Amino acid sequence: MANQSWIYAVIKHPLRWLTRFIAIADEAEAGDASVKDKPIVYVMRSTSRADFSILQRAAASKSLPDPQQPLTINGKSFARVMYLEETHSDSSQRAIGQFQELLEAHQADPELDIQLLPVGIFWGRKPGQEARAGSAMTGDLDNPGHLRKFWLVLFSGRQVLCRFSRSVSLGTMARQSGSDFKIAHKLARVARVHFVRMRHAVAGPKLSDRNQLMQELIHSPALKKAIADEQRSNKVSEQEARKKALSYINEIAANYSSTLVRVLDRFMTWMWSRIYNGIDVRGGDRIRKLAQQGHEVIYVPCHRSHMDYLLLSYVIYKEGLVPPHIAAGVNLNFFPVGGIFRRGGAFFIRRSFRGNKLYSAVFREYLCWLFQKGYPVEYFSEGGRSRTGRLLPPKTGMLAMTVQGMLRGQQRPISLVPVYLGYEHIMEVATYLKELKGKSKEKESMWQVLGSLRKLRNFGQGYVTFGKPIDLKNFLDEEVTDWQASITRGAEEPERPNWLTPTVNRLAETVMRGINDAAAANSVNLTALAILSSEHHALTKEELLQQLSVYQGVLREVPYTSEVNVPSDSAEALWQQAQRTGKFSVQDDTMGQVISLQDVNAIAMTYYRNNILHLMIIPGIVATIMVAKKQQTTAQLAERVQQIYPMLQKELFLSHEIDDVPLWVAAVIEELQRQDLVTQNGETWHMASRESAQWMQLQLLARSASETLQRYSIVLELLQQAQPIQRAELERHSITLAERLSAIHGINAPEFYDKKVMTTFIASLKAQELLQVNDDGQQIAAPAIGELSDAIDELIDPPVLQTIRQSVQQLLVETGKTDNTK
Repeated sequence: MANQSWIYAVIKHPLRWLTRFIAIADEAEAGDASVKDKPIVYVMRSTSRADFSILQRAAASKSLPDPQQPLTINGKSFARVMYLEETHSDSSQRAIGQFQELLEAHQADPELDIQLLPVGIFWGRKPGQEARAGSAMTGDLDNPGHLRKFWLVLFSGRQVLCRFSRSVSLGTMARQSGSDFKIAHKLARVARVHFVRMRHAVAGPKLSDRNQLMQELIHSPALKKAIADEQRSNKVSEQEARKKALSYINEIAANYSSTLVRVLDRFMTWMWSRIYNGIDVRGGDRIRKLAQQGHEVIYVPCHRSHMDYLLLSYVIYKEGLVPPHIAAGVNLNFFPVGGIFRRGGAFFIRRSFRGNKLYSAVFREYLCWLFQKGYPVEYFSEGGRSRTGRLLPPKTGMLAMTVQGMLRGQQRPISLVPVYLGYEHIMEVATYLKELKGKSKEKESMWQVLGSLRKLRNFGQGYVTFGKPIDLKNFLDEEVTDWQASITRGAEEPERPNWLTPTVNRLAETVMRGINDAAAANSVNLTALAILSSEHHALTKEELLQQLSVYQGVLREVPYTSEVNVPSDSAEALWQQAQRTGKFSVQDDTMGQVISLQDVNAIAMTYYRNNILHLMIIPGIVATIMVAKKQQTTAQLAERVQQIYPMLQKELFLSHEIDDVPLWVAAVIEELQRQDLVTQNGETWHMASRESAQWMQLQLLARSASETLQRYSIVLELLQQAQPIQRAELERHSITLAERLSAIHGINAPEFYDKKVMTTFIASLKAQELLQVNDDGQQIAAPAIGELSDAIDELIDPPVLQTIRQSVQQLLVETGKTDNTK
């Protein structure tokens, strides 16, 4: 073999000095035995001493066999590495012959199970250009000659990626299909396709020249029609309409540069190591598998911070995949950031397309072009950054365009990947609070960027979790009967089918639930949850540690989903991590430490608490019922939770259906018993004794749901006493009452009186048919709303409930409404 020659012995040491690599190995499928326990044969695309050097070192780093050592089976020696493309003219037949020999070895020994392990070596990860695919530096696209490889090693040797795919069991294949030439030929062909897809996943499709892209789009049938419509409706010349469309394409389109991505990778690696203690990444195998299978991958993350763009692209690149093209707000297209973002893959989108059909057509055509070319795409379905830490109601425009892309006859399968992004510190939180208090949003500018750089410090831990992918075809199959009848095979824009809007709304809901399913609990949001639940935002250290243990126990033993990231550190370790962020005040006295939050910090910490509120809301409601009612059966608990659940589900994007609630509640109450927060007598549960530490822990758990229930009580009380009432008036009065309650009882949570949260709750009441609309368009409470209101009122502290009722009556007097007291 060439790689065992004296030449390799001479050059391998200089190669080690010149090259640096990252090795990424896909995990085995669930239930599969470890590959390392079985005979392994590596499969590579082509012969290369430089590639072999990388493989040898990468295999050692992953505790895999040395590729230089032959594989001996029953006294017969086999090559440890197979090449699909060699310098020999008969390379294809040679590879097929080697596959057949290995298959025949399994026929002779049925217990044998050789694992074929595909390995891709990528130098610099350049995709190349469509217009000049023969460029000397397209190393990932070709099997380069010696001179070209020399330049690749010299200029890209510090940016090498070694990708180990999932292994293929030859034993299983031999048992199922035999060992003849036909099977070996098929195996070689499949392996070649695998490497083509691997290159596409790692480097992406070849890049189009930007001018070529503009001409390709402007000559598409859909844009020709849109230009004609613009010409006709606005009475302009064809040249003017065409020029306008080209200006839109130029404003929107990305200008991806793999060279800039490499530079940014080095810069980001340096920066993340200084501002984060680490980045916890989960689910990377999922997206590599999708990309390897040829899916069009669309990342749909939550939106917390401007850091999201940078962090997610960086993580995807480090997972061995090409960074996505990102839909960014046109407000970020300012010098010099706009140009950097554009070359990093950003394409810019206006906040609204309303009234501009030409812009809408151009943007939709560009998005479909990205899908058809095979570029991964990223967009934020919330439309903007969350100011409260909760997921915002989704904007469905981009999702609708994605579905319309399917209706354009998109050949590659499309998968939406919900992504949860979590942080222990977000530098914009203080700005968010000012905006929630009424301050206008500052326009993004160079000076704002420089100001943000001054705020860079240690941000603690970052969390990125790739949630369960949503196969768009399968989703449409389940939701829409015969949706494929709406597909137009031509390039023109299809008509909007009647089913599109409701289906996209359900898709948006599914995506948001998928994001929340992958949430990460961390030291800061758990500590914030505990302290904000205390009466005066202060706990002794012992009380805090006990409460952190309560949360961890609930999250581990009654997991919200299997995707949730629950910290395995001890409560003490979590507190030490949280303390390092400098967000909490610590006072020492003769009895120990008291941990508290000052007023300003307390408001800011609601943001981090809200990141995981959906994980704790049902345990919090169960605890609230136990505190309020003192004793309950499991059936009574489940019935009360089910009564409130539809509103909670809508507001917090809970993925469990209402029929799952009884089992969920039963698991929660059993966990509370395990932690001695409740006791059982026959079929009845009793809360812990008031004299015990567990009683306070149950109280703190209950208070995690108190603000939500109080807000519900305000709206329901107002509905009953002020009906009939206009929808806008109901929302406005609800916000006024929430602000008053917040001031009287010290509720320092901006989302408590946030208009979007109120609107969502009122919409959920209407969806449950608890609200009706009269002939004048006014809201009328259905009879069942009184029962719901009474059930919630029973769970609220009496002083707070009294304030709500008195405030509603006072507001009605001030506004001249008739007092219909219940």
